[in-house]
Amino acid sequence: MKKAKQILKEMFAGLVVWLLPVLIILVIVARHKLAMTMGVLLGGATAAGLLLHMYHHLDIALDMDVKHAQSHIQFAAIRRLFFMALVIAVSMVWHMYFHPVGTVCGLFGMKISAYLQPAVHKIVGRIQRW
Repeated sequence: MKKAKQILKEMFAGLVVWLLPVLIILVIVARHKLAMTMGVLLGGATAAGLLLHMYHHLDIALDMDVKHAQSHIQFAAIRRLFFMALVIAVSMVWHMYFHPVGTVCGLFGMKISAYLQPAVHKIVGRIQRW
């Protein structure tokens, strides 16, 4: 699990790398800057929570047999999808506080952080060797 914890930290770093330019760009183009900022932060915080949820349930599933682990992981994935839909619905209902575009872009950071993780791992490795 030490490697999984390292990957989780690298994915958090990738999430931050994604959220900063998205936040800057969306705030520049948005008419409602505070709502856009709050939407990106809501989506980013939700993405961070979902990454933690994924890490936690992967740890649990590794201690189970194959059949139960597979059903446990699938059920956890459904809960994450439900929570993402709930956060998007909240941002659509209270769009004056949380802009839906910012929320979706923040949530998308969870996917982007998975793609950025190898690059972040390479950079962290170079820093540690230096």
